[in-house]
Amino acid sequence: MYRYDEIRVLHLELTARCNAACAMCPRNIQGGQVNPNLPLSELSLADVRAIFPDDFIRRLRRMYMCGNYGDAMVAKDVVPVFEHFRAVHPGIDLRLTTNASGRTADWWARLAKVVDRCIFSIDGLEDTNSIYRRRTKWRLVMRAVEAFIGAGGRAEWEFLVFRHNEHQVEAAAALSPRLGFKKFTPKRTERFLVNGRLVPEKPVQDGRGQAAYAISMPSDPRYHNAATVGVAALADRGTTYRSYAEQTGVSCKAVGEHKIFASAEGLIFPCCWVGGLYSSGLKAEAGEVWKLIHRLPEGKHSQDARRHSLREIVEGPLFCAAVPDTWVPGSPARREFTLCARTCGQYDAMQAVPAPALFSGVAHG
Repeated sequence: MYRYDEIRVLHLELTARCNAACAMCPRNIQGGQVNPNLPLSELSLADVRAIFPDDFIRRLRRMYMCGNYGDAMVAKDVVPVFEHFRAVHPGIDLRLTTNASGRTADWWARLAKVVDRCIFSIDGLEDTNSIYRRRTKWRLVMRAVEAFIGAGGRAEWEFLVFRHNEHQVEAAAALSPRLGFKKFTPKRTERFLVNGRLVPEKPVQDGRGQAAYAISMPSDPRYHNAATVGVAALADRGTTYRSYAEQTGVSCKAVGEHKIFASAEGLIFPCCWVGGLYSSGLKAEAGEVWKLIHRLPEGKHSQDARRHSLREIVEGPLFCAAVPDTWVPGSPARREFTLCARTCGQYDAMQAVPAPALFSGVAHG
């Protein structure tokens, strides 16, 4: 894929913990109980210092925290970790993506002094945001926005569009600059695509595992993810999703950005998709990626940066052979592992595709 010395971007998931229970997040079961397969791990500042040497940090262009399962906002050492990266490499681009429903105003003001931007994931207005971003509180989100922007931080608003909030996109776009956001971006989610089929609604459970309500696709087709629509239409062209996934070309985003992903367990992968080990809908250690993991000399511990150096992992068998071998269309490796084809193939359904040009990425100055 690339050599250790060529890495320029780090996606760091500092914690698997979260204050929210988003309706389609793999951290929980349909927005309800926590995924029983998920280790509730967290990296400390000491872990980060041990895993990422200073000379590695100085080569990076960007470090950002978004993650598969957790929200870095809740991690104990999130600000000290950002401050550490800034101290080692003053010119690095530091970013956080968060639901923002927590912490004190002083905490957000401190964060504003160290990160280059904070992406606030706010999916609606006061009456709708918590329908998807379950357990978040509008009052706390607005307190965070005010404190972060008030302290000079660059804030951007990303808005996932669903049926329950699509009528508020224009109002949110108008509110955004008044609150001080520098950019507003509605986004079309890929999570209504299930095994190559578009599912128009997803059930949501409460904390007891009982059905509560459903999250539905937007009625306005402008807010449908174009890639997922393309995948769902494969049958109309006489092919199957499986056939597509086995034959499409792969253009790896991790290779393009020279990026690695570090999980809250300290496991190193090319990207967060390959690092998404813990499905809430499967048994423990089930799914395509585990087929690759189980063949490594020490299983998932082969990717553990607290046991092995970053160089050893990045120049080891997962990065240099197991994953790239699956990029060959029609190969036995591809037939066994189609994840890269599904995330970086012709129909890039996993990419967070912005919504229509009228509102996409509207910069406010």
